[in-house]
Amino acid sequence: MFKSHLYVIYICVYLAFVAGQDDDDPLVVCPPKVGCIKGTTMKGYQTPLFEAFLGIPYAEPPIGFLRFKSPQVKQKWDNTYNATIPKNDCIQKNYLLPTPLIYGEEDCLYLNVYRPEVRRDTLPVMVYIHGGGFFSGSAGPYITGPEYFMDTREVILVTMAYRLGPFGFLSTGTRDMPGNYGLKDQNLALRWVRDNIASFGGDKNQVTIFGQSAGGVSTHMHLLSPASNNLFQRVISMSGTANVPFAITKNPLRQARKLASLAFIKNAFKLPVFKLATLLREVPAINLINAGDGLKYWDVDPLTNFRPVVEPPGKDAFLTAKPSSLMRRNEYQKRPWLIGTVPEEGAVRVVNIMENNTLRNQFNDRLEYLFQSLLEWPRKLSPLQTKDKTDSVVLEYLSGIYELNNRTRSGFLDTITDRGFKHPLYDAISWYAASTMRVQSPIFMYNFNYKGPFSFASLYTQANVTGNYGVVHCDDLIYLFRSPIIFPDFPRFSNEAKVIDWFVKYFVNFAKLGYTAFVPLLGECSTSVLEKRPNGICDYHEFVNDEFNPSGFEVKVNSAFPTERVKMWQRLLDQRV
Repeated sequence: MFKSHLYVIYICVYLAFVAGQDDDDPLVVCPPKVGCIKGTTMKGYQTPLFEAFLGIPYAEPPIGFLRFKSPQVKQKWDNTYNATIPKNDCIQKNYLLPTPLIYGEEDCLYLNVYRPEVRRDTLPVMVYIHGGGFFSGSAGPYITGPEYFMDTREVILVTMAYRLGPFGFLSTGTRDMPGNYGLKDQNLALRWVRDNIASFGGDKNQVTIFGQSAGGVSTHMHLLSPASNNLFQRVISMSGTANVPFAITKNPLRQARKLASLAFIKNAFKLPVFKLATLLREVPAINLINAGDGLKYWDVDPLTNFRPVVEPPGKDAFLTAKPSSLMRRNEYQKRPWLIGTVPEEGAVRVVNIMENNTLRNQFNDRLEYLFQSLLEWPRKLSPLQTKDKTDSVVLEYLSGIYELNNRTRSGFLDTITDRGFKHPLYDAISWYAASTMRVQSPIFMYNFNYKGPFSFASLYTQANVTGNYGVVHCDDLIYLFRSPIIFPDFPRFSNEAKVIDWFVKYFVNFAKLGYTAFVPLLGECSTSVLEKRPNGICDYHEFVNDEFNPSGFEVKVNSAFPTERVKMWQRLLDQRV
């Protein structure tokens, strides 16, 4: 039902959520820079109530002339703002669903603030940046529910919406339409937190940003961008770093002209850039999103059409060099950094290809071309080089078999996982370890490998999931955020409830202390450690099932990693070995 009628369910849950609020004793907070805000209360998962301030505008609506512009600070209001109901998500077409559909609003730059009902002291602040490939996702409580974090009563949680798809990332590569609006939205939301969170009982000098998938990529980009200097003190990047293959659009002007042509703008390939930008601002939002389908080379690929870009220098620029270049030049904010992953990241795309007979057959019919395309080889490679390197990958992962079937399914999954996530993760860790002082800016890692009764694998395809894909991309989110629109609640005294308690506190303790606490100690992560482990990586925490443990799970220390394959990718991509 979720897969084919998401919008209907969204409306139903939204109305039920609104109807369930208790406004008998309204809460009012008055940050001096924005004006008074009226909040409400919500029920916790394990605790009775917490306070919620929903749909607070942090920027002017990015519509009309402000489309494809840097976000503008929301002007202070005079009356009390009603923050008792959530706002709609940013307009999007979610290609992660088997039946993509358009929903949301272009006027969407709002954030939510959640805090414990009883607060004795100023609390650390955790700011979450949702994932969704830069084209989808939600900061709302029906998908990114705050209940588990609020059960700890130890932090203030902020979730933000930011522009997605073409509205967030279309660019001409010039100052007429420089791009990265979604990242600039995030940056402005972080500035809003810095300026206003004290009024909610939060400590502006103890802010942790964390995000998953595209949100994880975003957190790393904030770590690299001078525009975000001193807006946070700690970082958690889940299933995504700034050097992933889907992080950067290589030729934004060509993409913008092609999109304009698909949106029926005349002479799109010849117009002056300023005129092109003007006309793109006039295209109806739905038309612009649907035009993006014409940028895909097969089915929904590439999943991420619109990506961050390297901008021309300017006062509003967020990213003026490739993330990989910034990493090599040691241009980081020096902050404690926790990097997370799950075993089968590549399942986000592989599941639907393998489980949908039509897609699998189409892929096999054009396997060489589609396989090359999915791997996103650098454009500097010649066709012969690309073929040779693809042959090497097929030999390593698929035993030289140019066909997707039950024998090659696991190898295909490993291919997409390593290319898209594990190789970038290893590089991110090794560059950071080589360029920072470990005492002041330590790096930590976890691998979430707990297999519960629910999995996002069931949402990636309309077919019944026949293969055992393990713990897949997004499965760790099940134990961080309540998502009533997707999964039913776990019983309060179940093993899964215990996993939630441990995993959330793992994040909260890092936000409070700057290191992982109340879990087994990790050895230091340094260049020398990485060099001494040719078949592994630095120590990391692994959350795993344990049937002999009363809680049903265990947190242990591991260092296993597909390092040999990582180094193969470094050689194939002409990077350092």
